[in-house]
Amino acid sequence: MFKISEFSKISQVSVKTLRYYDQLNLLKPDFTDKYTGYRYYSADQMFRLNRILAYKELGFSLDQIRQMLDEQIPIEEIRGMFRVKQNEIQSILDKEQAKLAGIKDRLSFIENEGENLETHDVIVKEVEPQLVMSYRQRASLEQIPELFRQLDAELGSSGPSSLTQMVLWHGCDECEDDIDIEVARLIPRDMPSRPPFEVKQLPEVPMMATLIHHCRTTSPCTASAELALWIERNGYRMKENEPRREICLPHEKLDDPESYVAEVQIAVETV
Repeated sequence: MFKISEFSKISQVSVKTLRYYDQLNLLKPDFTDKYTGYRYYSADQMFRLNRILAYKELGFSLDQIRQMLDEQIPIEEIRGMFRVKQNEIQSILDKEQAKLAGIKDRLSFIENEGENLETHDVIVKEVEPQLVMSYRQRASLEQIPELFRQLDAELGSSGPSSLTQMVLWHGCDECEDDIDIEVARLIPRDMPSRPPFEVKQLPEVPMMATLIHHCRTTSPCTASAELALWIERNGYRMKENEPRREICLPHEKLDDPESYVAEVQIAVETV
């Protein structure tokens, strides 16, 4: 038999921890002197202590460890607890792996661009349903300002200048002419549709990959291609039948009236 101080030295577990395990009924002394209160441990208890430490190292709580050691739960239930823990750790590893990939991409950018660190950061977020009035046409990039002028004329006294501007890209990014374009303004309340102008609610998107960029209304931009590359590299895929969204953000410092700051949004799902 070993005194608690001796058992602590042999096991490399502090006296304080051994007393705590005793309080939790996780590892009780083999014998406690009723007169002195001294705790004594047997050599065989080292096996149980090592099992406790091993399970703790795997991430199980002390309460879970006590259940597995003392409550005679079926072996299949123990397997289930290990499977759950395995899935938890795998999820953490996947998230950390995604962070590592992001760090590698950023390091590569820094090495290629030197001190020019103005890069695009991608954020995956939930987008709530949005009520819009829209105007959808087959048109070229150069016609986008005119489409908005027509949409704003339809909105009239609703104050289009104060409403968020959005473009829904239904056509391919590489096309230069006759793209399927839908221009829209977010509106605060429902109103009747008058074709070809439509009032509708854009659906909620649980996972939207987003990127802020600086571009011109009438010129092709690389932001969508950058975002698509990020999606491919980070374990996502683009959701089918969801148009790419582009929300123009207010920016008072731009001298060029055709220049804008916008957020590109692509609906994604995990692979």
